[in-house]
Amino acid sequence: VHPHGIHCMPLSLFHRKGSEFDKRFPGICEKNLSGLVATVMFKIPGVRELFLSLPYIDASRSVAEEALRENRSLFVCTGSGEESLLTKRGEDVLVLSKRKGFIRLALSYGCDIVPIFGVGNSDLFETYNFGATIRMWLHKRLHVSIPIFHGRYFTPLPYRVPIRVLVGEPLKVPQPQHRGEKPDEEIVEKYLKQYIEQVKELHKRHTV
Repeated sequence: VHPHGIHCMPLSLFHRKGSEFDKRFPGICEKNLSGLVATVMFKIPGVRELFLSLPYIDASRSVAEEALRENRSLFVCTGSGEESLLTKRGEDVLVLSKRKGFIRLALSYGCDIVPIFGVGNSDLFETYNFGATIRMWLHKRLHVSIPIFHGRYFTPLPYRVPIRVLVGEPLKVPQPQHRGEKPDEEIVEKYLKQYIEQVKELHKRHTV
């Protein structure tokens, strides 16, 4: 799911019952679909309960693999906190070229990959690059993302911006001989490049 923006909660609109995604892929939403959230979020009182009340689980590999073994479908904002720090109104910035984890998972369990793009998600808040270098260092070293932003009236309320959730065509992946086996890195690179091209095409087709 792209882009992360300051937060990617608006993109969760796609997994609701009756959404366009639900119409195209019936039987997945609500009971068979879970979102992946950074482990640190489950260590913050209140925030943990919020995510648990929604269809979200820990993004650690062991938890994600357990969900796939139970034949659940997963969605994840692949850009995570780094993408949040790079968010700028009027631009859609994605961090994808080195994000191979979701591709490895998909190949390990033979799960097709569906690109989802929220046009307008980057425009919900005004952002600032004060201390950008040190904030990016903190993210890379301590996995702590501290974006500086504001919305309406200089509050955390987002600007009233329409969000269009685009659902692309599934990227078909081969079935592994044994579920859970580690895929070859050349295959991972191949499907990551294909996925990036599909995301670019989806964005271009609906925004240019």
